[in-house]
Amino acid sequence: MNLEILCKDVQALARSTGEYLKTEQAVIKQKDIELKGTRNYVTYVDKEAERRLVEDLGNLLPEAGILAEEDTVEFERKEFTWVIDPLDGTTNYVHGDTPYSVSIALMKGREVILGVVFDPAADQMFYATERAKAFLNGAPLQVSTQATLLNGYIGFGIPYSLDEKGEQILRHAMKQFRNCSFRIKGSAALEICYVAAGISDTYFHSGLSPWDVAAGSFILQCAGGRCSDFAGGDNYIFGKEMVASNGVIHQEIMDTIINGC
Repeated sequence: MNLEILCKDVQALARSTGEYLKTEQAVIKQKDIELKGTRNYVTYVDKEAERRLVEDLGNLLPEAGILAEEDTVEFERKEFTWVIDPLDGTTNYVHGDTPYSVSIALMKGREVILGVVFDPAADQMFYATERAKAFLNGAPLQVSTQATLLNGYIGFGIPYSLDEKGEQILRHAMKQFRNCSFRIKGSAALEICYVAAGISDTYFHSGLSPWDVAAGSFILQCAGGRCSDFAGGDNYIFGKEMVASNGVIHQEIMDTIINGC
């Protein structure tokens, strides 16, 4: 398997999916929007984009299984697995807002070996393979050098279902509002990539799914950053929680915001 060639093919699929999303956002109607839960939207666009992507990825690597958000394909555990979200940021999308993204990761066993995240509105293609560094539109990515929470630029998200731990983290974060800038952009895949690009210094979120984070977390690590779960371990793809950072600021975020020491 030539990962570099495969990555270029995946980028082309991400771009074509993104073009479909961009076209449909201009014509989608309120009647086309469904609710999977409070604030949790889904549309025919999510489903059709996923169906197309599943078909194209199946042709690209027939031996791989596919783990997808909208269940358009039954998951089968195989040596290789595509982990995909054809529309990350649906809430933004259905309100005519940005950003939103296409997220595609390829796993070998439990390890990600390729990641692509595409923002069709900004025409930004983030990508990495295990044999190369991370890139944005061909330019190498590098995380920020911000060493402290003071004056940091912090991304975060609020899950659809906020449990006690999530509420505690938000209370801890509120205590830092005078020290740094907090932003919610609404697409976990992209917000992790913003850390990889040195735009944000860190990003934290609970209630996440594998397709939200698999590609972005891999791109971040290839750019020199760090990912962990809320316990500081490595169960951030399937563990539903993540702290993504430039690495330097990671422990302070864990101590101050996640654990509230």
